[in-house]
Amino acid sequence: MPGGRCVIVLAVAATTFVSTLLGGLVALRAGPRVGTIIALGAGVRVGAAFFDLGPEAAKEMGSVESAMVFAALGFLVFYLLERVTLIHVGHEAGMPVDRHEHVGTLGAGGMSVHSFMDGLAIGAAFHAGTELGLLIAVVVILHDFSDGIGTVSVLLANGAPRSTALRWLLVDAAAPVVGALAAFAIRIEGAALGALLGLFMGFFLYVAGAELLPEAHRKEQGWVVLAATFVGALFIYGATQVLAI
Repeated sequence: MPGGRCVIVLAVAATTFVSTLLGGLVALRAGPRVGTIIALGAGVRVGAAFFDLGPEAAKEMGSVESAMVFAALGFLVFYLLERVTLIHVGHEAGMPVDRHEHVGTLGAGGMSVHSFMDGLAIGAAFHAGTELGLLIAVVVILHDFSDGIGTVSVLLANGAPRSTALRWLLVDAAAPVVGALAAFAIRIEGAALGALLGLFMGFFLYVAGAELLPEAHRKEQGWVVLAATFVGALFIYGATQVLAI
C-alpha cells in the first residue's frame, strides 16, 4: 500500500478514536436525540453495504453471485457469533432489561468487538482503493459516534459507575484503530479481497438491522428515526455518485 494511503489510514484511525469518545461524552450528558443519531448510523451502514461494499466485492471476485454468497455468510456468521457469545447489545421486544453491572459489561464488550470489526473493514476497504476506503471510513466515523453513546448507555443503564463507563469507552475507541492497523498490515487483493468485502457487507447489514434500528426505535419514537435512516442511506448513495465522477 502506498505511503500516502498509509498516512490517510492513520488519520482515519485517529478520527474514529475521537468520534467514539465524543459519542460517549454525549451519552454521559444524556443527549435528547440519541435515537436519531443511532438511526443515522444504521442508514449509512445500509447505504455502504448496498451501494459500495457489494459492488466492489462483485468487481474483485468477478461474480455478483459469489459476492452475495459471502454477504449472506457474513450476516449469518455474525448472527451466530452473537447468539453463542451473548454479545448482542440491543434489547429484543418483550424482554426485561436486567439492571446488573455484568450485563452492561457484556454489552460494552460486544460494542468493542463491533468496533474492532469496523476497523478491519476500513483496512480492507483501503486495500481496494482510496475512494472506497474513505467512504467506509466516513461510515465508521459516523457510526462510532453512536457506538460511544451505546457503550456508555448500556453500562450506566445497568448500574455501572461512571469510571467503569469511561474505561470501557476508551477500549471501544481504541478497538477500530487496532482493527484498521491490523488489516492495513496484511496484503489482500483479488478474490480474497472481494470475499472479505462481501463478508463485511453482511456484517454491516446485520448490525444495522438487528442492532441499531431496534435500539433507535426503543430510545426514540416517531417519524424522525425513519427519516434519519433514509438520510443516512441516501447520503452514502450520493457520496458514491460524487466519487464516481
